[in-house]
Amino acid sequence: MFPTMRAQELKHIVHTDSIRFIDCRYSLNDASYGKYVYRQGHLPNAVFLDLMEDLSGPVSEHGGRHPLPSKEAWTETLRRIGIQKDDLIIIYDDGFPYAARAWWLFKWAGHERVIVLEGGIQSGITYCGETTTDVPSYPASDYVPAFQDEMIATIEDVRAATVTGGLYDSRTADRYDGSHEPIDRKPGHIPNAVLCPYTEAVTDLGTLQDFHDLRELYANVLDVPNPIFYCGSGVTACVNILALHALGKDDVRLYSGSYSDWISYPENTVHP
Repeated sequence: MFPTMRAQELKHIVHTDSIRFIDCRYSLNDASYGKYVYRQGHLPNAVFLDLMEDLSGPVSEHGGRHPLPSKEAWTETLRRIGIQKDDLIIIYDDGFPYAARAWWLFKWAGHERVIVLEGGIQSGITYCGETTTDVPSYPASDYVPAFQDEMIATIEDVRAATVTGGLYDSRTADRYDGSHEPIDRKPGHIPNAVLCPYTEAVTDLGTLQDFHDLRELYANVLDVPNPIFYCGSGVTACVNILALHALGKDDVRLYSGSYSDWISYPENTVHP
């Protein structure tokens, strides 16, 4: 299944019974933002998933700022919100990154029918025609995931890639070269990583670049077997992974702890 949908396609399927909308708006500058705007209005029948509470696990010494939820926790979330195996999951945020993280988690659980709504909630409003403050309630399900652990790169895989290659940094150029680091205590990038900013895959309207632009952007990645993508904490790298899936390349791995996990090990070096 193609990993995204344009808003104009949404109007043709919006009344299909098996559609489940997921709202995962969030702000790194204000952890309460997503819940607040969801209460102010969301697409009809959308449930809310929070980056920290639902799409991440507890922060510890290692694992980065947004570690993956455990398999047990993610399974419980899917059951709590009543997801069924045949549901078509349509995920949106204000733009792209948090929706891409949720998309990746559904794919990790083996759910094939999952897409990101390009253009975020605004495009949904355009074609659904409304928002609501009603919070839907779905009966709990007995969802049984089929986890795809080959989607994850371990820190051992990343250490090997510092020698063999196939490692890509999804952050902005100034964070990659260490000239500007607003979050992590140690600036720079993982040795041998190639810069591939996720922002170049997305337009100002929060849609994917067109096919030809994506092919050009990832020209040096498409023939690399099992490439590994990371970012600061395993969120925005999912945009690159989704974009590569749109090109038919589905052997891409996520270093989920990403740079914030890498620097939590004192023996790991960084460049420059």
